[in-house]
Amino acid sequence: MKNPKILKGFLGSILNISPEKIRKIRIKDCHLSKDFLEGKLSILDLYALVEDLGKINIEMQVLPFAYWDRRALSYLAKVYTQDLRSGQTYDHCVKAIHISILGFNQFPDTYYFYSSFHMREDNRQSLYSDQWEIHVIELNKLGASHVQPKHKKLYQWARFISAEGEEERKMLEKDCYIEEAIKELKQLERDPERMDEYLFRQKNLSDYATQMKVSREEGKEEGRKEGTKTGQYLKLIEQTEKKLRKGKSVEEIADALEESPEIISTICRLIEANPAFRKEDILKSLLEGLSSKMGIVK
Repeated sequence: MKNPKILKGFLGSILNISPEKIRKIRIKDCHLSKDFLEGKLSILDLYALVEDLGKINIEMQVLPFAYWDRRALSYLAKVYTQDLRSGQTYDHCVKAIHISILGFNQFPDTYYFYSSFHMREDNRQSLYSDQWEIHVIELNKLGASHVQPKHKKLYQWARFISAEGEEERKMLEKDCYIEEAIKELKQLERDPERMDEYLFRQKNLSDYATQMKVSREEGKEEGRKEGTKTGQYLKLIEQTEKKLRKGKSVEEIADALEESPEIISTICRLIEANPAFRKEDILKSLLEGLSSKMGIVK
């Protein structure tokens, strides 16, 4: 979205002003985007200084991101203060606007695709300051939203962003700005180098999503295995206690239960030291003892 005409159209739709009123736009270095380079899969897609509007930070996040609200606030604060030099007065601060375009649902209490936030007093709703704004577009909610008239153009932009192919883009209600965006996208598709960069990013997102899914499934499987293992140990403790009460020796119990004499001996000592016979306490002590012997540091 670094084409000024496209940016004017999009900002006009989200700030509810005429794009023609947006004059000078200066795209700034995205030096806040190093998190993406470090593998956090978030990118400061655009950072611009817009005359009469202030600093604009647009971020697109496809995958769910824990504490996204805090991350957005953190970036907004950095954008707001980063040009304030030591010793300067605060009237040099320039309004900062953060726009999140999300491929996941951030607000479970609404089905509407767009939310905007300003700093207002809780009861009187009077504005504390107009220096910070946050705008959030939730792409997953496009189909469930009854679009307010003032958001119709923004809705078309959101549909353009979420469109997966030429057929979906053909169905959009287009103005000259969305037409320009479609033209830009077609040029991207014809440019092998830029398309490779785009596909590389999409591959990274897909790889990350796949890895997260596999990790969750492995975690569930590990949890099932751990649960089975815990149940087996609890059963072993219970059976050992019953045989110990009948006067059986460690060797006899180990032979009957087909278990290591060392483990049975440890369980017996723990049972004798725990007259109340809380199986969970004995299991905890047993596992800690086994981990210590195996050199496992928890």
